[in-house]
Amino acid sequence: MGIIADTFRLPVRNRSPLPSAPFQSSGLYTPTGSFQQTGRAYATNEIVYAAVELLASSAGEPHLCGRRWRRNSPTSRNPRASILNEKKILNAKGIPAPNAMLVKNGYVEELPDHPLVELLNAPNPYMSRGQFWGTAVMDRSLAGNFYALKARSKQFPNSFPLQLWRMRPDRVKIIPSKDNFIEGYEYNTGTDKVIYAAKDVLHWKTRNPFNDYYGMPPLMPIMGRLDIDWYMQSFLKRFFESGGAGPGAVLTVKTKLTQEAKDELRERKSRMFSGPTGEWLILDNTESSYQQLGLNRGLRDALPKELDAVSEARIAMVFGIPGSILGLLIGYESSSYANKRADWQVLWDVTMAPMLSDLDDVLNLSLAPEFTGIDDVYFDLDDIKALQEDTDKMHDRTRKNFQAGLVSLEEARDEIGYDPAISEGLFQLPSGATVVPFEEMGETPEPLPLALPETPEEMQNVVAEPRCPKCSRRVGANIQVGGSLDCPKGCGYFEVTA
Repeated sequence: MGIIADTFRLPVRNRSPLPSAPFQSSGLYTPTGSFQQTGRAYATNEIVYAAVELLASSAGEPHLCGRRWRRNSPTSRNPRASILNEKKILNAKGIPAPNAMLVKNGYVEELPDHPLVELLNAPNPYMSRGQFWGTAVMDRSLAGNFYALKARSKQFPNSFPLQLWRMRPDRVKIIPSKDNFIEGYEYNTGTDKVIYAAKDVLHWKTRNPFNDYYGMPPLMPIMGRLDIDWYMQSFLKRFFESGGAGPGAVLTVKTKLTQEAKDELRERKSRMFSGPTGEWLILDNTESSYQQLGLNRGLRDALPKELDAVSEARIAMVFGIPGSILGLLIGYESSSYANKRADWQVLWDVTMAPMLSDLDDVLNLSLAPEFTGIDDVYFDLDDIKALQEDTDKMHDRTRKNFQAGLVSLEEARDEIGYDPAISEGLFQLPSGATVVPFEEMGETPEPLPLALPETPEEMQNVVAEPRCPKCSRRVGANIQVGGSLDCPKGCGYFEVTA
């Protein structure tokens, strides 16, 4: 860490190459919405907060890996075609062949210690891998854009990046270029502005039909729905502040009241309930009475369950998260362990995997070319629990494949986690199963010698199922006593006895 601080010529207490700025809003930065508005929704709406946090924490789970394609693999005359065919192989779950298969067959070389891989798994001294990529997903979810500064050595400004730092999206302004599309990025600290070259900034963005440079915040389509949810919360707060009263009431009195007297009654009522509790309609010169308006069913009218469920469902829909794992009421109504497990897999298959693929695409387009000896990087999903096959299903599938002759005994044992190199032990094989060595597969088995008795007297000297005296293997049928047989397992010739 000291070397990094010396390299950047920064004080130890502030190694960040981004200029410091006070915590304040810098206003709108795109024509598609305000980061402050979506940020407030994240800070005040519990469903938005839970959804963004779920996506962010999930994005921090997988490690980033690097690899290099072995285009001169000795296993194929056309290695590139072989690589493409290997990618098309589908496993039992119907997904492309995992990276482990490509490595095993010699098409890919893993690079766990490459500088780029180490950089992506430890972006800077103050942010871990999970914190950095979780923040990336948060900015992408709230602003539609995530920016990262490539911090380089000041002594060697043209070298590959040594650190990555998050740039707040509301402080970034893109400088367009007629020739290169983007000339640079302007970073507003609140007190001054710093311009970075386009090659020094990584930019992830969502699709936006109205702007070529900025992504569209995913929250934009449901901002009206969030307003409704906010109105409901505010109304419910006033409902309890007024002691469960409705939005208004009618007060009638017998005597004639002046306008000042009516205003005084309203003020006294407001002071009694400590805040606005709905207006009073005051009718004078009539019989004294008081009638509450609306909310005949109390809390049911104050917070309709159906409207609340619609808001929950649409917020979860925008983020691509099943309601059961987000803790929504609509999810708990039909949730079970099996449903939740399936919903977690849906989350990773439909939402997280494409999102992470979009993140590593930008890395391979704008960062990986600056490093030598590596072709691409990717988020490794092999250890994600939600994508793992159920153990019982895996064992059942492996047994069926072995019984059908699709895999060898060694492959079956290796797939379920057992040692494939069997050296000793006793095993119980299914009745009727025949174990055939690989080199003998497809060959017609040799017929066993068959000596049938010619007379009834000879029938008494027939052994129905003779077995090898050494290995107890069945070697024939209806063999006469005194005959000679050869054990197919290689134990040698032996004489059949009663």
